[in-house]
Amino acid sequence: MRGFNYENNKNNPRIYKNSDEMTLCSVFVKEFKIGLHPILKYYRDGTLHKRLMKLFMAIKAVDAKSAPGKLNVGEGLRTLKGQLLLRQFVFNPKLGIRQQLGNPQFNEEDFSLLWSDFDPSSTRFPNSATHFELQYLVLAYDSERTVFTTYTAAPVRRARKDGAEELELRTEKAIVKQKGVQYFLAIGLRFLEILGEEEYPLLGQKAVGIEILDVV
Repeated sequence: MRGFNYENNKNNPRIYKNSDEMTLCSVFVKEFKIGLHPILKYYRDGTLHKRLMKLFMAIKAVDAKSAPGKLNVGEGLRTLKGQLLLRQFVFNPKLGIRQQLGNPQFNEEDFSLLWSDFDPSSTRFPNSATHFELQYLVLAYDSERTVFTTYTAAPVRRARKDGAEELELRTEKAIVKQKGVQYFLAIGLRFLEILGEEEYPLLGQKAVGIEILDVV
């Protein structure tokens, strides 16, 4: 009986193709996480990498253009199904950002987000939290070069006592749409305890949230 070993794998092109696809997917996940670093640096979850691999392997599988063995995440993300899978991915089930803050309006011309009735007082603050910080990112993905460019908006902080307002977030550097580039809109929310000039980031499961708002 032939075992599953290196010599057998070396002579089996199907296994090598699948391995290549998985390697490319792993590279994509790594670059995706680097792109999200301004938000992810506050989030601690030992399962996240594995869950992202599972997500992007599923997105890769809906690539309808590439030949078997050459399926890739970039083509998968050009499908409505792939985009839906990414938008539905739950980074932290303990903290739903849109559930608390509502859905912002997205301006496709300048990539700005607008909450017409943004009300911090309606947010569920964890125990000891006095403030939260909202961070908006746009990740531009160039599939030909397999690289992400991250555009950041200035973080916005609000206190538990703050009232309703109209809130607009826009990236500090203007985004010029390029053909063949996809844009992932990401939002991050983290809670803090601020006492005078002292800041204490909260570390519990309900302290940091991340969501992908849209793919364009």
